[in-house]
Amino acid sequence: MGSAIIQARFGEDRSPIGRFILERSRALGITRSDLVRRLRYRDIGSGHMALSAVLLTGVVAPHIAKHLANALEVDDALVESVIDAAARQECDEARARRVESERAYVASFRPHLQVQTERAVPSPIFVAALLTVARLRIIHLPDEALTADDETRDRNIKTIIIDHWCENDGRVPAFGGITGYVLVLTAGYGGFDFGLPYSVIGERSGAMQKIERLGQATLGTRRGDVSLTGMLKDSPVQVIRDR
Repeated sequence: MGSAIIQARFGEDRSPIGRFILERSRALGITRSDLVRRLRYRDIGSGHMALSAVLLTGVVAPHIAKHLANALEVDDALVESVIDAAARQECDEARARRVESERAYVASFRPHLQVQTERAVPSPIFVAALLTVARLRIIHLPDEALTADDETRDRNIKTIIIDHWCENDGRVPAFGGITGYVLVLTAGYGGFDFGLPYSVIGERSGAMQKIERLGQATLGTRRGDVSLTGMLKDSPVQVIRDR
């Protein structure tokens, strides 16, 4: 069996459960296929895929969780503790990624106008993916539009809004009619910012409010693939009539 005993592949020992499975399997002197059979997979190929997923992600599928203790010849309580440790690590890493993403957002934040539309979810979605949601519903502002007093700023914003409305005939491709605008002035956290609402004719229509950041429509040839997203971002935006 020697050289066939299970060895860690790239990234498989990242999580506590991955390290535990690998180390315990080596202690037992078993191969990947041995472990898959011990996990009671009839289809060895499917079992290998499921085992690899656990080792790479730290997320344990129900079928593996049910049979893992017996397969590794340990107590159920021990396996549950290791799975719990892996889940805590994943939560901490997700939190760290979220904090880092927010820091990057704040560092690059500039006040802008967000276009409010009839539909929050684009239809057809591929139009928003090809052109990008940001390009369709974000208006980048020149510095001079924001460096004046409130009264002058409101005049500048009104001109920009009216020009945008007229140039686009009051509609946004895939999102339908424009219902208003928000001048996003302050970066928030957790997918929300803060800004001032304006009507479609550029008049202030309320006090500072919480505003949800725009999501991203993605497009690719398979799940998780974003290779086609933004493919037409350098092309002129044409108003698409909704039927």
